[in-house]
Amino acid sequence: MLEPTKKPHTEPTQVFLGVLCRPEMVSEVKALLTSKGCSIQQETPTTKEREWYTTEEVFPGFHAGHALRGARYREDVSQRQLAKLTGVSVQNISAMENGRRPIGKEVAKRLAAVLNVDWRQLLS
Repeated sequence: MLEPTKKPHTEPTQVFLGVLCRPEMVSEVKALLTSKGCSIQQETPTTKEREWYTTEEVFPGFHAGHALRGARYREDVSQRQLAKLTGVSVQNISAMENGRRPIGKEVAKRLAAVLNVDWRQLLS
């Protein structure tokens, strides 16, 4: 059997991922990345270097309904089942998922309880 040809890595390495995590998770994240063959250079960005973006800036056209639909699919729950479990009509769930109706705080809490997500992810 032929042995695979080993080519030396000739391209320069590139930083492609910045990870921002809680201090207690640093060692776990480092271990995971190291186990995948990544080298780690830890830098703490200054406040001046950080730039924060809204969801809309990063994902144009994104609305809370996308999060609702994704959570519903993940839990394998139909709109009709979700309506029965939360007391929110199927029409309203559909309108929320399609961005035609905002998701309020109380409704988000009811939906989140069934879908096992943080209710704040569902706010419009």
